[in-house]
Amino acid sequence: MCTDAVGPRPVAGGYRRFGGPRAPSGFTLIELLLALTLLAILTLMVTAGLQGLVGASRADSVINQLRTALNLARSEAVMRGTSVVICRVGANPQQCAGDQATGKLEWGQGWILYQDRNNNKSLELSSGDQILRQFEPVPAGFVLKWNRGDYVAYQPSGSLFSLSGSFCLDHPHSDGAWRRELRIPYTGRVRGTEDDCSFVVIP
Repeated sequence: MCTDAVGPRPVAGGYRRFGGPRAPSGFTLIELLLALTLLAILTLMVTAGLQGLVGASRADSVINQLRTALNLARSEAVMRGTSVVICRVGANPQQCAGDQATGKLEWGQGWILYQDRNNNKSLELSSGDQILRQFEPVPAGFVLKWNRGDYVAYQPSGSLFSLSGSFCLDHPHSDGAWRRELRIPYTGRVRGTEDDCSFVVIP
C-alpha cells in the first residue's frame, strides 16, 4: 500500500513543519522614520556642499575676469603709449559711473576698459577716447568694491596714476568662504589673495 500523505517530513535533527508561522519581514514605522531622517540629512549636506562649490567657482570666475581686465589695461597702456583706464559702470551700461578717485565704491554693475587720450580719467568718445572692451556685471548677491573710487588708470609705463589699492569681492551668505581680493601696487602688477580683504566689503 502506497502512503504519500502530507505531513511532517523528517529532516536532520527533527521534523520540518509546513504552513507554520513565518518570521516578520519589512520595516517598522520607527525604522522607516529613521531612514527618512537620515536621507534628509544627507540630502541637505550634499546640497550645501554643491552650493558651496558653485559659489566658490563663481567667486573665482569674477576675480579672474577682473584680473584679466587689469592685466589687459596695463599691457594696452604700455603697447599704445597712452593712458588706459578701467572704470566702473553706472546706471547707463555704456558709460562710466564717475571719475572720483577716492572711496570704497561698488563695481558690481561691470566695468569698461578704454583708451583715455586726454588723460582726464573720464570716458569721452567725442574727444577721441576709445572703448577697448566691456565686462559684464558680477553674479547676483556678490559685492565687489575698489577702495580708490570710480576707476583704475594706467600710465604708458604700466604703473598706476594713483596709489596702490585693493579690489575686494564678498558674498553675504558665504561666511567668508567666497571672499577674494586683488591688490594692485603702484607698479600695476596684480596680486591675488583668498579669504582676506584689506577692508570691510559688506558691513
